[in-house]
Amino acid sequence: MRMLIMGKQGTAHAHELIGSHIENVIRTLTNPIMVVQPGFQAPSRFLFAYDASPTAKKMLELMASSPLLKGLECDLVMVGEPSDEHERQLAQAKQVLKSAGIRVEAMLLQGEVVPVICQYATDVGCELIVMGAYGHSRIRQFIVGSATTGILKTTKISVLLLR
Repeated sequence: MRMLIMGKQGTAHAHELIGSHIENVIRTLTNPIMVVQPGFQAPSRFLFAYDASPTAKKMLELMASSPLLKGLECDLVMVGEPSDEHERQLAQAKQVLKSAGIRVEAMLLQGEVVPVICQYATDVGCELIVMGAYGHSRIRQFIVGSATTGILKTTKISVLLLR
């Protein structure tokens, strides 16, 4: 299997709910997983949530070598405090995508990761969010929460995840 595609669960009255099995499936598989929203259509623009982690770098290389996202516009977004290191990491990632023929704009944004990513994607018209998934243990997630779960609960945009 090259990729698993799952529908997001919930009802019209509880749009922030996700299916109870989604996290277990995501944590079990190492393949890319796309969680799609009702009425899914092929995207023309996507947001890549980049944090320079090993998983994000793996995703960067996967995107650069795969035909899946070729021809789409990419908003490369890092959420963090302004610094030379963040700017350098963002510039390196942008160059990898550009070299692969992906049209890309890079942004360093400040604030809390989940609301910033979801709001930016909505504001600029992205139809897909691409990100790493569950990079921390369940214990850490219980204590401080998970950006993956937060984005899956919050966004009305389909999400492509890689572990």
